[in-house]
Amino acid sequence: MNEQLMEKASHIASLILADLQDSLSTEGRQELNAWIQENNDNYILYEELMDEEKLGNDLYELHSYDPNQAYERLAQRLFPHAATGKKVYFRIWWYMVAAALLLVAGGITYVALNKAEKPIPKSVIVLAKQKSPGIPADTKKAVLILADGSTVSLNEMNNGNIAQQGNVIILKEQNGQLKYKLTNSIANTNGFNTLRTPRGGEYKVTLDDGTRIWLNSASTLQFPVHFNGNDRRVIFTGEAYFEVASALIPQTGNKRSFIVSVDNMEVQAIGTSFNITAYKEDNRSQTTVVEGLVKVDRNNRSSLLAPGKKLIAADSTVTIEDADVKQEIAWKNGEFVFRNTSLKIVMNELARWYDMDVVYDAGVPSLHFSGEVERESDIRKVLNMLEYTGGGVTFTIVNRIITVHPGKK
Repeated sequence: MNEQLMEKASHIASLILADLQDSLSTEGRQELNAWIQENNDNYILYEELMDEEKLGNDLYELHSYDPNQAYERLAQRLFPHAATGKKVYFRIWWYMVAAALLLVAGGITYVALNKAEKPIPKSVIVLAKQKSPGIPADTKKAVLILADGSTVSLNEMNNGNIAQQGNVIILKEQNGQLKYKLTNSIANTNGFNTLRTPRGGEYKVTLDDGTRIWLNSASTLQFPVHFNGNDRRVIFTGEAYFEVASALIPQTGNKRSFIVSVDNMEVQAIGTSFNITAYKEDNRSQTTVVEGLVKVDRNNRSSLLAPGKKLIAADSTVTIEDADVKQEIAWKNGEFVFRNTSLKIVMNELARWYDMDVVYDAGVPSLHFSGEVERESDIRKVLNMLEYTGGGVTFTIVNRIITVHPGKK
């Protein structure tokens, strides 16, 4: 590699290092984004370098072999099917320069790369594996409001009994979920509880009838401690996935319906699994059926949904479409999945999950995005993916505010 390329590689590596340490300047961000968008190879390489756990392992590899062996080993691991040539050689050098800079940042001199079989210092391991700002830390967060108005911060509570209301015990189980359990066959409480997740949080609750509900971030569920009537009703806003347990009316043996009141409509489950999205900022609600049947009543109109169908309600209109079930319940499985999704909906979803606000510069185009990424990803990785795939917007983050810019900054 000639001197000019070495200098450029070192400079880009220093920008990536600053990005890892969350100390990249606005000018540096612009320069790094321009380099990432030059070609697909740069984008892929950037993603590899920002994988902090992998980088920590590769730093150890660099310590365990002499420079030639380290080069060959990294080349084989990163590009197992690539032929040896200038392009691969060039990319590996970017990687090795970045790794060397990380070693320096961890308090090690560059000369240490030449010392075989020397264990990597703990300070470097911490640097490589720590979570960057923008990654949700403990996402199992929620507040429970009991019937008497008292509140319980669930993420601060130890596992075990949290409270008892009548003959119903409220438990926090080892997996972090909430469970309501009758102590005998007769319940003597009519109280309502409220479960509320913050932005950046999610929680799972099992009601006393066995129905399981997963709440996404910024959601609220109101429900009776015990279902006493002939039907089971809950009130909901936000997004949640429901697995409704079958239940019978003791006097008649008929099935007890399960009804969700949401966004001026009622969603009635008939032994089913379904997802509801109803955030005010999205200006619409959506019900997607995974299993069983769902009856939706809105504006004196009833619609029956089969598995794989979704109902979208916006203003006074109601439409029924085929659903991409993987996309609709991706959040429950720890993913963002976008399929020709509008920029506004994408940014609303990111803002809720990463607990940030979004503002738009004048002239931002109307765009749609497709792609998949884990919800544990750093927000900057997600935004970089959108920049690369969308091509019409760029992003900056200052004080937990994401600004969307038109085109290249």
